[in-house]
Amino acid sequence: MRKKILIGYTEYAIGDKSAALCIKKYFDEKDEFEVMLVNLSLYSKYSTHFYNNIFNFINKHERLSKFVYGLADNKVIGKLNRRFSIKSCDNSKLRDLLINFNPDLIIATHFYVSYIAGFYNSLGIIDCKIMTVITNFSHHEWWTVNKDEIDYYVVANEMVKEDLIQNKIDENKIFTFGIPIDKNLISNLQDRDFILKKYSIKDDKPIYLFFAGGSVGYDYVFDYFKAVVKKRYPINLIFICGNNKNLKAKCEDYLLKNDIRNVIVLGFTKDVFNIMSISDLVITKPGVNTLNECIEMKKPCILIPGIKAQENYNAKFMTKKHYAIKVRGANYLAYKVKLSLEYPFIINSMKNKLSMNNERDSCKKIYELILDNFSKK
Repeated sequence: MRKKILIGYTEYAIGDKSAALCIKKYFDEKDEFEVMLVNLSLYSKYSTHFYNNIFNFINKHERLSKFVYGLADNKVIGKLNRRFSIKSCDNSKLRDLLINFNPDLIIATHFYVSYIAGFYNSLGIIDCKIMTVITNFSHHEWWTVNKDEIDYYVVANEMVKEDLIQNKIDENKIFTFGIPIDKNLISNLQDRDFILKKYSIKDDKPIYLFFAGGSVGYDYVFDYFKAVVKKRYPINLIFICGNNKNLKAKCEDYLLKNDIRNVIVLGFTKDVFNIMSISDLVITKPGVNTLNECIEMKKPCILIPGIKAQENYNAKFMTKKHYAIKVRGANYLAYKVKLSLEYPFIINSMKNKLSMNNERDSCKKIYELILDNFSKK
């Protein structure tokens, strides 16, 4: 009889959802386990729309984001948050789901899922192992407030592992597998010449890729965009705005008025990995998903300020590992772009550091760990 694995996430945490979907896809392809994917938000007494509005509001205000993130590292607040999440999500519908599925393991890509799993284990509703996948380049108290209930922690890197060890978590429970990513998106890239032709780019200058952040809260990125393009550096710049249609229109208008022709402005695209594959350097705010993709694709970065407090920790990790350069201020970004062109060793040095990164193949490693542990029983 196949072992049963439940993978849980929340709708409003994009990185957590992405990791859950990647794990589910990989496990489905192997067809070794019976796997169920659960969006915990659907079982909350408060609607997903409510949570989305709250988190979007927080993330668009830097000071508020830092304040909330500070609370996340408070032990008392962590315990209160655990109680709140259990009270919010525990209901007969969710209980029936878990009783009927009866998982042998729950993989939680959001701490709320691990709280519910631990709570139901304590009540005897289920009896399963719990794996928490920390989907950031750092951790906070909310990930570890229920550490005694967790059997496995999967983390992004050795820095997070050391933090957990200092938090008195058994190092034998911690695995530095990296943050899950869909490897098929990288292994099935299109030919470079095809991509260049697709976007009408001549292969005569370095290609810089600039991610704008994709939402209204990142309109400040326009100042960084202007600072670079007005210098008319000998680069081909691809600027991706995501769903921020106002920013896209603003950038296109600026390019037209100033007759700037070496810049392509894109809205939402599913072609990110192909575009990244032809790029020499990525300019971005330090969002965990984008940085995880850059690490996987071995792409050096220049990091502009983010708004979310978590992004400060992501930037610290990237710069400490020498995968990226951090800037604050639009003019400083333009200056760093200039230096990267004048001194190629800057980019090459980051590429060399990235080539040594071995915290990859997260889905495969998670699968093999689970398979090995189940086979020992």
